[in-house]
Amino acid sequence: MTGEQGPQGEAGPTGADGVTPAISLGETVTVGPDTPASVAQSGTTEAPVFTFTIPRGATGEQGPAGPQGPAGTPAVITPAAAVDDVEETPTPEEVGTTLNALLASLRAAGFLANS
Repeated sequence: MTGEQGPQGEAGPTGADGVTPAISLGETVTVGPDTPASVAQSGTTEAPVFTFTIPRGATGEQGPAGPQGPAGTPAVITPAAAVDDVEETPTPEEVGTTLNALLASLRAAGFLANS
């Protein structure tokens, strides 16, 4: 058996100031479309870390084919000077000379734009 509620008591003393947590974001993980979204907390009360699990959307239907694009420009490859093989350990100057010859060859063949 329960009796009547008594009168309200006096207000208690003011509590101590709380600590504002330093919240951090962990990972955001994308999961399959059938997995529900969730948030997991790790870390401490003072420094919680939240990891979000977000489902990707379901794959939609394929759209209609687009119009035919314009014809591309045919590639023209121009023979260029060969770069000599190096028999021994090259000096820095020889490396620079060989690299410059290779770059010139690639530019002449149309693989690099002129700078």
